Amino acid sequence: LQAHTPTLDARLQGIAREVIANAPLGDAQAALVAMRPNGEVVAMIGGKDYSESAFNRATQARRQPGSTFKTIVYLAALQQGFGPEDPVSNRRFTEGSYRPENYDDRYSAFLTLEEAFARSSNVAAVRMFNEVGSERVIDLARDLGITSLITPGDPSVALGTAGMSLMELTAAYAGIAGNSYPVRPTAFRAETVGMWDRLFNAPRSMSSTNHRDIERLLRTAINNGTGRAAQLPGLNFGKTGTTQNN
Repeated sequence: LQAHTPTLDARLQGIAREVIANAPLGDAQAALVAMRPNGEVVAMIGGKDYSESAFNRATQARRQPGSTFKTIVYLAALQQGFGPEDPVSNRRFTEGSYRPENYDDRYSAFLTLEEAFARSSNVAAVRMFNEVGSERVIDLARDLGITSLITPGDPSVALGTAGMSLMELTAAYAGIAGNSYPVRPTAFRAETVGMWDRLFNAPRSMSSTNHRDIERLLRTAINNGTGRAAQLPGLNFGKTGTTQNN
């Protein structure tokens, strides 16, 4: 019976519906997923109006995650021994065929990883991606449960050009939040895991140092970076992301 108990929270679903309904979206669409760290989906919105469009943008749409993917790039860097206070170049790219630019057109000699993440510097993220290597970044994305196609060796992946579903991305963040991954999204209460499952299907986790450091970056992005508009009264962790034409 426990396995068939829905996870959807009527109060949270009502809030989500109201937020989307009142957002100044114009002709744009919207999707929302709220998930517990164990994968239980407590609220989901697939579009502005189901009667107008039954397409579920939370589960069916493949969209570029934009800078929200930088969290995976930086986590891969932390796992390779980098720290939040280590420097990374924030200079313009002047060589090579791929020359990304910073959205705010602000550049400097160096930023710390924490500052670069908070500002969502594109040039710094691509440099970290190149330093760590696409294979490690993609392997980490797979570990976190992202199954959508990610092209190896493409530096634009660092800026979130590989399309994926919002459900995939949310599950990856849930795994980072709970430091237990991959997280499998579910609409029903999670069953109690038996001893054999714990032994043979044990979830992966990062070191306590890496988890503390990625939380530090996510906290700074919300409190002092591009996500300041999303601050909450309690602890804040998050990352903004935009793509073409915002």
